[in-house]
Amino acid sequence: MSVKYALLGILSERERHGYDLKDAFDERVGEFWALNFGQIYSTLDRLEREGLVEKRSEAQEKRPDRNIYRITSKGRRELDDWLSRPVVRPRALRDELFIKLLFHDPDDREALLDLIQKQKHVYMAHMQALTRRKFELSKRSDRAELFVTEFLMDAALFHAEADLKWLGQTEQKLAARPARRARRRSGG
Repeated sequence: MSVKYALLGILSERERHGYDLKDAFDERVGEFWALNFGQIYSTLDRLEREGLVEKRSEAQEKRPDRNIYRITSKGRRELDDWLSRPVVRPRALRDELFIKLLFHDPDDREALLDLIQKQKHVYMAHMQALTRRKFELSKRSDRAELFVTEFLMDAALFHAEADLKWLGQTEQKLAARPARRARRRSGG
């Protein structure tokens, strides 16, 4: 997901300052994506240069003025166009675990099986946390505003479930593979 369009989407609801944008972003997708203030402000600067948002200063008592951002009509058209297009590339397999498996000694079956077991526990804990968060959301009075967040939680649960299934299959294939002596890694 693009930070650009996430911020445009949030600003399409009402004008906001940077910290308010961060809070709105975290409320909706914080479980799935960590966004820092640097990313928000650099994206807002770019959106302003492109004419997609405007800012105005708002005076604060005993603090520096703060910038309030709002989406422009050009920004609204850009957001609407983006919202109407399908995502043409499936979810990328850019996962740290895949890189670890690529560089793990394939003959060290025990170490690979140990890593897979540990990773399965991570996914199970993640699924439990998502389930708890989903339950918490179901009790909120503003639930109607967060129904898409519930969809995202469902997607995250399905992805974690698929990852667990894949890890189980990988574990079975490794267990069925004849054991070989682990190679020694050479130092640089």
